[in-house]
Order: sequence, then C-alpha cells, then structure tokens
Amino acid sequence: MNETCKKLHEVFSSLTRLGTGYENSQVPANGIYIVFEKGEKAHGTDRIVHVGTHTGEGNLSQRLNEHLYIPNKDRSIFRKHIGRCLLAAENNPLLEQWNLDTTSKAMREKHGKHIDTNAIAEIESNVTTYIAKSLSFAVITVASKKERLALKSGLISTIASCADCKPSAQWLGLHHPNATIRHTGLWNIQHLHDTPLSAETVDLICSASAERVPISE
Repeated sequence: MNETCKKLHEVFSSLTRLGTGYENSQVPANGIYIVFEKGEKAHGTDRIVHVGTHTGEGNLSQRLNEHLYIPNKDRSIFRKHIGRCLLAAENNPLLEQWNLDTTSKAMREKHGKHIDTNAIAEIESNVTTYIAKSLSFAVITVASKKERLALKSGLISTIASCADCKPSAQWLGLHHPNATIRHTGLWNIQHLHDTPLSAETVDLICSASAERVPISE
C-alpha cells in the first residue's frame, strides 16, 4: 500500500499546480482534483490532503470554486472543516455558530437569531485567506460520473491506509474536533475505509496523467 500511495503522490505532485486566480480553461469540464497544503510532506514530495470531484456534468470548475473560493461554508464541507480548525485553534466561541447550517429557509429561520452574520463573514474571509496562502491543487480528467466517484473513493482509501501519509505536527487539521481527520491527515471524512486502488489502476492513472489523456478503465 505504501508503494502504491508513493506512486500516486509522485505523479500528482508532478502535475501543473493551480490555486487562487486559476483560469477555467486550465481545468477540464469533468475530473478529479487533488489538494496539497503548504508544509505537508509525504513520500519525499508534497502530501495529498484532500481529494474531491463533482456530480453535475461539466461543472468541475464550479465545484472547485465552491470548495475553495466562494465564501459559503454551508455549500462546502471542506470550507467548514477549515473554519472549524481556525476557530478551535484559538478557542473561539464562534465555533458553535459556525457549525450551524443555514442552507435552507427553515434552517435560516431556526438559527438566524443565533448567528452574528458579520462575525461569520469575517471567518469566511479568514478561511479564504488560508486557502489562498496554504492550498494548491492539481486536476486530472475523468469523463464519466461513475468513474469519477469510484476513483475518488479509491484514492481516499488508498491514502488513508498508507502508514507514510501522516500530518505534520503543525498541520491545521490537528485542531479539528473530529478525531478521524486528526488521525488520517485528510480533510475527507468519507470513503476512508473503502477498497483501496489496485496496483494496476494506479499504473493506469500514472500513465494517463503523464500523457494528459482521460482516465478510463
């Protein structure tokens, strides 16, 4: 498993790295995105800290924007996780408000009077700043929804199962209330115990990524 994970890290870390200000033309319509975080290392290169994809056809770039740059934590569990850690790191009592979901009208009516909207907006800004300064991502093309979801699952479980992929002592995620995130070093909480990728699939990923062609099994 460690050797398989090492191959994945080597190929993904060699891809073009994108971040704040990327152009939509740099991102395929459909695919997987792999996130790296400043200061995090594994297998002699940058450590993968998050794997994501999308379900809607042709909206990878839109999903990336929701997760990384649009200040709305209720549309992105990834942003919510980062905000939780920023608040927990300083024992900020606003964490309770940050955890409230205001996606639906019913939830807004239920929680609205308990939320300091100006304070939440400031936290959203802090999350965006952290992402801009600390995170970067690479993308690979995966055309079909079924393949995207299966590959995301396999990538996450492969990385989570690797003994060499551990967070540094300074990793922000160590402040998370969820022990699973603290232990795995991943911002993902689903698919951690799914079936890891086979060596053959990893070789296919490496080959396809090197050739910049869609991945398909």
